[in-house]
Amino acid sequence: MATALPLRAALTRGALIALANWPIVLIDFAVESLFKLALAVPVVGGAFMVAVLVGADIESLFAEGMRSAAELVVSALVNAPVALTSFLVAVASVAVGGSLVMFLIKVGTLSVLIAGERRAAEIQDVPLRYDILAETYVYDLSTLLAGIRHFGRRAMRLSLWLSGAYAVVAFGYIESLGAAFRLAERPAWGAAWPLLVVLTTSVAALAITVVNLAYDLVRIIMIGDDCGLRPAAAHLWSFLIEDARQVVGILAVVGALVALAASASLLVAGGLALVAWVPVVGLIVVPLQAAAWLIRGLLFQYMGLSALAAYQTQYRRFAAASNR
Repeated sequence: MATALPLRAALTRGALIALANWPIVLIDFAVESLFKLALAVPVVGGAFMVAVLVGADIESLFAEGMRSAAELVVSALVNAPVALTSFLVAVASVAVGGSLVMFLIKVGTLSVLIAGERRAAEIQDVPLRYDILAETYVYDLSTLLAGIRHFGRRAMRLSLWLSGAYAVVAFGYIESLGAAFRLAERPAWGAAWPLLVVLTTSVAALAITVVNLAYDLVRIIMIGDDCGLRPAAAHLWSFLIEDARQVVGILAVVGALVALAASASLLVAGGLALVAWVPVVGLIVVPLQAAAWLIRGLLFQYMGLSALAAYQTQYRRFAAASNR
């Protein structure tokens, strides 16, 4: 049996390890933000293309956010195949290239996090002190770059598998919605249409959660054991059989915290939107929104890295117990 830490202790240890190696929180936040910014470039270009072709208003295209703008651009360019193809190729090129760069950098930050977890003493059992956190600090640029060089090729292969899994889930979701729509056309099933949509969407969201969890755990095992993807997948299966309760517990707690943080950020955004209508006071909304966006992004990255460190703690103990 694996000598797993109690859930609270594992989460506490993960949070302290992520806190001690705080530069990787900044790095992950920066690379994700740059990826989203790069992805917005073809969307903005497509919006101007639509404005030129059909005379649409730029402000109305971006009124509901970047994702809504992309959908509006696609729908507006349906009757212009060359323009639509150019837009989709541009988005796909930026998405694939940007995601590969992002995954490469993230495998380096994860290797730093795993090194910090291995070096850390039982910090979850002692009072929080600066010297204890300082001993857990392992970040340096050479360690980050070494992790990228050593695990980069495997990380890119894993990211391609992740993209394939996303594509399968998306295809299944679209097909399920289509089947539900055709079923709803029948008089006896018309009233069940909203329930079918909610059920299909819930299953798709659960599938994405499972895919992301498997991806994170395979990354941890691949770096922790310095093995290929196939052995990592085999180790993952054994780990889940033995320690499923702890893995699900970490996922549930972190997911609940992320949901609470997202709800709080929505409330803050709503409050700032109301303030924006107040004369003079509305001038301070932009820096407040920027500050809220920065805090929200860093907090989400910190919680994600804390969860990864907690998973690593449980897997390392499981692997040590299995090798006895």
